[in-house]
Amino acid sequence: MAIDVIVRGSQGATIVDFHGRLDIHSRWHVKAIINQCCHTEFDHLILNLQGLTFVDSAGLGFLVMSSQQFKDLGRRMTWIEPQGFVGDLIKNLQLQNLIAICPNEQDALS
Repeated sequence: MAIDVIVRGSQGATIVDFHGRLDIHSRWHVKAIINQCCHTEFDHLILNLQGLTFVDSAGLGFLVMSSQQFKDLGRRMTWIEPQGFVGDLIKNLQLQNLIAICPNEQDALS
């Protein structure tokens, strides 16, 4: 698998750390984890994307749809801004207009 995912709790939120590549193949693994978080986290889910080294359209589309679905449940999802190629892609697509994106974990928790 091209992605490692760590789920942890912190100050009233669930944080999901991503490391590696989120693509059409690894998104099924990520989908299972996000679905589980939807059943256990009733307030704030933080996706830490700082460790992503690559994302394709399937992976990015999944993240955007997950964010909207979580919002539709009346919950809050925040992304921690990725670096490099993935960060540039998110900025170029202006996803910060759709999704709360913070520069670091501390800002996401506040």
